[in-house]
Amino acid sequence: MTPQQAGAFLTVDLKKIADNWKSLQFQVGDKTQVAAVLKTDAYGLGAVEIAKALYQAGCRSFFTAYSFEAVELRQNLPVGTQIYVLHGVLPQTEPDFLKYDLIPVLSTPRQVFDWNHLGHKENMILPAALHIDTGMTRLGLNEKDVQALCSKVPEYLNVSLVVSHLACADNPENVKSENQLNRFDSLCAKLRQALPRPFKESLSASDGVHLNDPRYYKDLVRPGIALYDGAISLEAKVLQIQEVEAGRTVGYGATYEFTRTSRVATLAIGYGDGYPRSLANKGYVCFNGRKAPVVGRISMDLTTVDVTDFSLQELQRTPMAEIIGAHCPIKEIAKLAGTIDYELLTNLSKRFYRIYMD
Repeated sequence: MTPQQAGAFLTVDLKKIADNWKSLQFQVGDKTQVAAVLKTDAYGLGAVEIAKALYQAGCRSFFTAYSFEAVELRQNLPVGTQIYVLHGVLPQTEPDFLKYDLIPVLSTPRQVFDWNHLGHKENMILPAALHIDTGMTRLGLNEKDVQALCSKVPEYLNVSLVVSHLACADNPENVKSENQLNRFDSLCAKLRQALPRPFKESLSASDGVHLNDPRYYKDLVRPGIALYDGAISLEAKVLQIQEVEAGRTVGYGATYEFTRTSRVATLAIGYGDGYPRSLANKGYVCFNGRKAPVVGRISMDLTTVDVTDFSLQELQRTPMAEIIGAHCPIKEIAKLAGTIDYELLTNLSKRFYRIYMD
């Protein structure tokens, strides 16, 4: 795809991402390592490019969800980088972990048993991390599972990290975080008594770091979306500008009717690009920092906005509209769409021309 062929442009500021990582590292202090969660292609922004920039900044630990994501990182990062796979070892993916030196995050007794059994079969100690459930009730070994593991320690596993996940870290007033912290400390204490090797602890992702409470930092924090704050902009080309009379409607279903003589711009972006349909008649874009409301339904490839308050000369000088950026904050756009910034990012289309700035 060339810039001329593209309808929209996604710009990722790699230096800003690296600076965000350094800022988080400064916040948590020297005793805590800041890793990077790059699952779902780094939240849709390009895992390989971002991983390289973060490695240059000093990051040495990365997390993905699946082994194929981890393999791609391993092929592009220097030897010695720690790459964890949060979903653990799925059946028949064992060769990926052995060949590319990946560390599975084991979440079930079956995963622990199978990975230990492979170590016995190959007569080698295999790297591993453990995920324990402290209240998220999503993935992880429960208290009974941990007790069983402690009573029969897997001999062929080198458990170097124990992780859990906070359910309500986005709300500092919620006591659930404190309860999870206490449960995590208790289970880690049991594991330390049973396991033959020392391990590191990790409890906090992006929201946990933002709690500004060092008790949650442990040995390693796992920010994801916190790395990308202020580092992304999305712009779409203006394909057409029309003058419309009062009483005209726009888009499928004729959901918006102009009450005055107006001017409407059609943008080269739609729900096929990940721009949510729920922004119809309530979202906005920006030209030169000024808002233009979305009018009518959002189509698969097109979005229409009301630009009546802009002169033609002004529009001619700004042939692209800001969709996400300094004047269209992603959190605000996501809230208008009835979703969260995570979902908005991960739904971004591959049809965008991508620009990586360093």
